[in-house]
Amino acid sequence: MEAESKGLLPAMEPRMNFLPQPSSMLVAAVFACGTPVVCADTFTDIHYNDLVARLGVANVPTGTGIGIGQVEAPEGANYTPDIAAAYYSGTTFTLLNGASGTSGHANTVAFNLCGDASSVAPGLSNVWNYNANGWVAASWLRVGQGSALPPLAAPAAHCKVWNNSWIGSFGSTTNDNDGIRRLDWAMNRDGALAVSGTNNGAGSAAQPLMAYCFNGLTVGIASGGHSNGLTPTGIDGPNRRKPDLVAPGDFTSFSTPVVAACAAMLFDEANDHPNLATNANASKGLTIKTAMLAGTTHRTPWTNGAPQSGVNRGSTATPLDALYGADLLNVDRAHLILTAGEQSGFATPQVSSFSARIGWDYVPTLIAATSVYYTMHLDGPAAELSVTASWNRLVASTFASYTMLDCDLRLWKLQGSTLVSINGDEGATSFASGNCESNSLIDNAEHLYMRGVAPGDYVLQVSRKAGTQATLPVCVAWYVTPTAMLGDLNGDGLVGPADLSLLLNNWGANGMGDLNGDAMVGAADLAIMLGAWNS
Repeated sequence: MEAESKGLLPAMEPRMNFLPQPSSMLVAAVFACGTPVVCADTFTDIHYNDLVARLGVANVPTGTGIGIGQVEAPEGANYTPDIAAAYYSGTTFTLLNGASGTSGHANTVAFNLCGDASSVAPGLSNVWNYNANGWVAASWLRVGQGSALPPLAAPAAHCKVWNNSWIGSFGSTTNDNDGIRRLDWAMNRDGALAVSGTNNGAGSAAQPLMAYCFNGLTVGIASGGHSNGLTPTGIDGPNRRKPDLVAPGDFTSFSTPVVAACAAMLFDEANDHPNLATNANASKGLTIKTAMLAGTTHRTPWTNGAPQSGVNRGSTATPLDALYGADLLNVDRAHLILTAGEQSGFATPQVSSFSARIGWDYVPTLIAATSVYYTMHLDGPAAELSVTASWNRLVASTFASYTMLDCDLRLWKLQGSTLVSINGDEGATSFASGNCESNSLIDNAEHLYMRGVAPGDYVLQVSRKAGTQATLPVCVAWYVTPTAMLGDLNGDGLVGPADLSLLLNNWGANGMGDLNGDAMVGAADLAIMLGAWNS
């Protein structure tokens, strides 16, 4: 089912679709069951249950104080969820494109966004509802109306996430690019995050709106049944890979709000967590996005094409998997990364100042032809190492052009005070598989994912290439799994007195013995060691 837009200039009329095709089948299914149903496996698949187990129910952020813009292709004249439903008890819905009855599609999207028992963000304070035809026109983006009429202000300062579970095109690359640029411009202005679904059906044609944005996340389905074509010629940034990540859902309409709800939950935590509440960088859309990408679960089929033998072993110019992007949303890891707190990088490699094995850094200015470095110490072998660096593009106020940084990401081995390359076959002694270098020329993210990382000291380098692009912040986030036997500091296969001695020698410092990744050896690390004691 398609819905024609109304009230736009004829040359600009987009044709918009619900992401599930055909939508008439969706409506019948939703109305047949009366209320939408969340898949019981979703919370397990995205590791939300692990988050609850780790924090305790009372300490899990719920999205309280955060708002979302829900944009929907109209179902007839309707574009809103069942706003009176009991399962939205904590959320206020505001209709911004006139009166509306219930849209089954919108209701299932909202169920995953803020349903009391079906969302990771059941405490979302506000949802602002838009008809997509109005949203792209006078109600918010104001596509095609020139620099004098930029996107309207966000409906409130706490509207930090935009959910686009629809696809469309104006039928004109000029107008499509104007729409995407306006969205990216607004995300920079508001420090917000756009979360948009790609088309359904493996091998199907993607639609430009809003899946080809830069300053947001494009979402596919965990099963892989979605469009994954490269950004086409004529659209800004041709040949970029989409989606950025995937989540559970029968259709991308319903996996997209799972990701959006996770973002809202993380924005909430950024406002309230003691490690974050006084740090404005934690509550920026770019930081939330980067933590989510670095924290994904990389399943067995995942690859970004890095050769696994030869002189180019471990190096790739395609940071993401061709089908799954950074792969499956992992709420627990994203939360761990964010709450680990911001770690300061250095202008030169450090040999004694270590970053925690989990963390992030928001670099406000990275000068052309310079780098920022982070040194990490692994007490023992790590099963996985995941790093993402990302940055937004800067859209001109006229919306006629844009500029973007070109950054690379690389991991080095540190031997004494010397950086040693682990590219090529010689790197096999440092990591079993994956990539230690990501150097795309076209993407606004770079990604490292490595398995079987050997003990030792490593230096992560984020470098900006020379160029005249406007300077914008770069965010880098990383997650290194605990060593194979947590607490075995001397590598003898036992956790015992020798390891305790090493831990106590570093008490109050940052380095060997930091078992919980908080960059400080202390009582929490001692408790972990004693819990693993087996000598």
